[in-house]
Amino acid sequence: MKILCILVALLGVAFRSTAASAASDPAVSTSAVESPNAGHVDVAEGPRGGWLLQDGDVTLELLIYEDGVPPRFHAWIQKDGKPAADARLDVTLKRLRGQQDSYAFTRADGYWLGAGVVYEPHSFDLTATLVVDGKSHRWSWASYEGRVTIPADIAAAADMTTAVAGPGVIERKLRVYGRLVVPPDQQAQVRARFPGVIESVYVQVGEHVDKGAALARIEANASLQSYTLRAPVAGQVQAQSASVGEVTGDALLFTLVDTRTLWAELQVFPTQHAAVAVGQAASVQSGGHGVKGRIASITPAGDGKPYVVARVALDNVNHGLVPGELVSADIVVEKVQVPLMVDNRALQGVYDWRVVFVKAGDTYELRPLKLGRIGEHYTEVLNGLRPGALYVVQNSYLIKADILKSGAKHAH
Repeated sequence: MKILCILVALLGVAFRSTAASAASDPAVSTSAVESPNAGHVDVAEGPRGGWLLQDGDVTLELLIYEDGVPPRFHAWIQKDGKPAADARLDVTLKRLRGQQDSYAFTRADGYWLGAGVVYEPHSFDLTATLVVDGKSHRWSWASYEGRVTIPADIAAAADMTTAVAGPGVIERKLRVYGRLVVPPDQQAQVRARFPGVIESVYVQVGEHVDKGAALARIEANASLQSYTLRAPVAGQVQAQSASVGEVTGDALLFTLVDTRTLWAELQVFPTQHAAVAVGQAASVQSGGHGVKGRIASITPAGDGKPYVVARVALDNVNHGLVPGELVSADIVVEKVQVPLMVDNRALQGVYDWRVVFVKAGDTYELRPLKLGRIGEHYTEVLNGLRPGALYVVQNSYLIKADILKSGAKHAH
C-alpha cells in the first residue's frame, strides 16, 4: 500500500508538471475539456459559447453543438459585424496518433453546419480555413479532453501495462451451485444370491476391487453347495457386514462405490433455463479443486422442486473429490468470436462513459466505447476504438483519478 501511495504521488507530480509547463506555453491546452482559451492562437469564448476567431473584419465562431443530438459543428461567420453572404469554411481535426477528420460546411437556418458527426473524445488540434469574398483566413489551436502526459519511467514505476486491441473470443459464463454424487451405475449393494452360511470373506472396508472379484464364499442352505459372491461393479468397499459363520438371509453384505468418476448435480433455476444446454463446458470448484467437464444431461429435479438438474461428469482419479460435497460451477453459456475486444481490467467509468485509455508515446487519452458482449475476462467493442490501438490494461485508474482530480467536466 505504501508503494502504491508513492506511485500515485509521483504520477500526480508528473501530471501537474506537464500541466504547469503547458499553461506557460500558449500552444498547448491544459484543460481536460475543450477550452476557448487555449491553442496556437489566442482563442476567446464567443457569445454562443464557442471558439471566437477574428482576422481583420472577419469573425468566426465555431461550436460543437450536441444539445440532445449527435455532436456536429455549428459556425457563425460575419464580416464587418454582419452575417457573411458568401463563404467557404473547412475544419480539420488532428487527433492523437495522427488521424485527421475533415468537415466541410453548408449554410443552414441562421448558421453554417459541418458535415458529419464529431465523435468523442473531443480532443484534437484544430485548423479552420475560411474564405470570405475571395480572401482566405486560417486559424490553428488546440483543444484536449481527457489527455495527459506521463513520462515513460513514471508509467513503468506505476506498472501501467498495455495491450493491443484486436479480435478474440468472448466467453460468457453462468454461476450455479450443486452437489457431488456417485453415478447410479458406479455403486452397488451386494446380498447373497442364495441364503446360506458364510464360509470365507475375501475383502475389507476401504479395499478397491475389480468387477467380478471374489467378495465371499457362501454355502447355500438348500443345496449345501458352496458358491462365490462376486463384485457386480468395480469400486471401493465402502461398507461390509459379512462375517464368517453367519447366516446370510437377505441381509446387505457389501456396499461398493466407484468414485473415479463423479457427477456434479447442478441446480438451474427458471431464469437460467434458456441459457443452459447439453454439451456446454463447465468448470466445477470444490474444496480448492477446479475440474472441467461438460453437461451430459438436464432433467427435472422432481418432488416439485423449482429447478432442473444439469449433470456434469467429472474425472476424479487424481482430484480427491468427495461425494456429498457442495460445489459451485461456471457454465460457458456463450462462446463467440468477435472482431474487436478489450481486457476488462482496462475499463473505467469517466463522466457517463465506459472508457479505455489509449497510449501514443508518453501521451494517454480516453476513448469512450460502445460495448457489446461482456465476458469473464474480455468485453466486445462495437465502436470507439480502432483495431491495433495500444491501450492501458493495468492501473489505468491512476489516469482516471488525475482527470477527475483536475475538476474537468465534459462540456462544449
